[in-house]
Amino acid sequence: MQTLIINGSPHKTGDTMTLVNELNKHLLGEKRIIHTYYDKISPCLDCRYCWQNPSCAINDGMQEIYRLFNEVNNVIIASPLYFSNLTGELLSFASRLQLFYVSRRIRKDPTFSLKRKNGAIILAGGGDRITEPAITTANYILGQLNTKSVETILSLHTNDYPAKEDVGALGQARDIALRLNELSESQMS
Repeated sequence: MQTLIINGSPHKTGDTMTLVNELNKHLLGEKRIIHTYYDKISPCLDCRYCWQNPSCAINDGMQEIYRLFNEVNNVIIASPLYFSNLTGELLSFASRLQLFYVSRRIRKDPTFSLKRKNGAIILAGGGDRITEPAITTANYILGQLNTKSVETILSLHTNDYPAKEDVGALGQARDIALRLNELSESQMS
C-alpha cells in the first residue's frame, strides 16, 4: 500500500504535521509527503500546452507526482485553515491537476484513467471555525484524483492548545489510518 500526502502547511513541525505524523504512525506501507511550500512545484500557467498534448509543459517535480497518482492507494490532503480555506500554496499545487481535467473534458482522451483511491482530509486552525469552504475544496481536489474521502480530521483550537494536545483529533488520525489500512487490504484481496 502506498499513500501520498499533500501537505499545504509552511510548518514542517506545526499542528498540521502533528496530525499527519500521527496518521503516519498507524498507516501501513510506503508514504510520500509533498510539502507544497518547499517542493518547488510551479502553479499552472494556463499555457494550454496540455490541450494538445498528454503532458504538462512545465518540467518540474510534478512530472513524477502525476505518475504517483496512478500508483498510490491513498491520497491525504492536509492544510492549516487560512481564511477558512486551504493554503494558497496547496491551491497552486492543485492548479496543476488541470492536466487531468483537460485530458477528460477538453481532449476527451479515451485512454486517460486514474486509479480509484481512498483519502482523507486533515485541517488545523486556531481561529477559523468555518470549515465548509476548505472541506468542499479539498473534496473537489480529491475528486479530480478519483479519490473518495473517508473522513475529515479537524483540530480547530490551535490558538488555545496545540494539535499535539488535541486528543480527539489525534485519535481520529489513528482511526482513519486503521480504516485506510483495512480498505486497502480489502481492495487487494
